[in-house]
Amino acid sequence: MLRTVRLYGSLAREVGPSFKLDVRSLAEACLALGSQIPGFRRAIEEGRFRVTCGASRGRGLRLGEDQITFGLPKGDLHIVPVASAAKSGAGIGKIIVGTLIAAATWWAGGPMWLVGMGASLALTGVASLLTPKKKTEKERRSYMFDGGNNTSDQGGCVPVPIGRCMLTGITISAGVTTDYGNGLPTARI
Repeated sequence: MLRTVRLYGSLAREVGPSFKLDVRSLAEACLALGSQIPGFRRAIEEGRFRVTCGASRGRGLRLGEDQITFGLPKGDLHIVPVASAAKSGAGIGKIIVGTLIAAATWWAGGPMWLVGMGASLALTGVASLLTPKKKTEKERRSYMFDGGNNTSDQGGCVPVPIGRCMLTGITISAGVTTDYGNGLPTARI
């Protein structure tokens, strides 16, 4: 089915506003545009987009990630860039408040520990703006082991006790097998 694929925002400025293609799904449309237009694939991989089929301005059929290969109904295909959120304003707020505390205390002749606290708060704000945010995943709870917090994120450090230490262990690897030796299932951990 011949349909118009309309691009918006920075994507339209970079590769063009609209194209007529004979495609049945979003995957076919992206493959066709990616093979014909230099820079389209890179732009799609680097950005976030909202895709609708039919009427524009969000009134059409909104497509999710699981509907990329589904056959589309009649209508134009709209690929709209989604504005990404800015970083939290907490870092900027800490910089402003810390600088104000340090400057006001210095100017008023207050105690030096208060100047240091203001400078420390400002530097904490700078550090929070410079550090990348960790992508949070859903916590997968395991009820296989009992006791304290014995799970760790991938890439986390493993403590190496030297001398006499009291600490909880971190499970690095675990497995479960089922044995039917006597006719009854027996789990071995």
